[in-house]
Amino acid sequence: MKKVTFLFCVTLSVATASLIYAGGMMGGGASPMRHHVMHAENLKILKSDQVAQAMIHMSESLGVTCNFCHKADAQADAESVKRDQRIEGDFALEFSETIKDEALKKALGYKNRAREMLKMVNYDNQNFLGWSHSSGRKADQVNCWICHRGKHDKMISDRKKEQKDFTDLF
Repeated sequence: MKKVTFLFCVTLSVATASLIYAGGMMGGGASPMRHHVMHAENLKILKSDQVAQAMIHMSESLGVTCNFCHKADAQADAESVKRDQRIEGDFALEFSETIKDEALKKALGYKNRAREMLKMVNYDNQNFLGWSHSSGRKADQVNCWICHRGKHDKMISDRKKEQKDFTDLF
């Protein structure tokens, strides 16, 4: 009888642990932006395992929150993703003339623009910066920060015009 009770308790513990683990994976805990990976059919440039890091980088490099490009919580930002907080929204939503909300239309337009910029960055990195230095170190790669420096609406070229001394930006 003790063996049966013991086996029952072990089985129950294993089943409970499995459910807790599966619940964490599905809705509360595993990898950043895990709930966005469900929309993998909508990824046009990034791979599902690249999304979280790319979104963090873009958010910080452009100084914007998630709802700048997506239909998402207004307070959701790179820190939310880093802390693995669930972010509510429709991240798969695409631009459409039928959308009545002008702010949302503008945000989804930024999403399309971000895809264009990703294509440009990938092209530049593959075609111009795929070489290695004589020391063996790979060439530095282009990224959002290089031009934007934390401002989505201001480029380094604009700052260069404003400031005579451009070297202090680097």
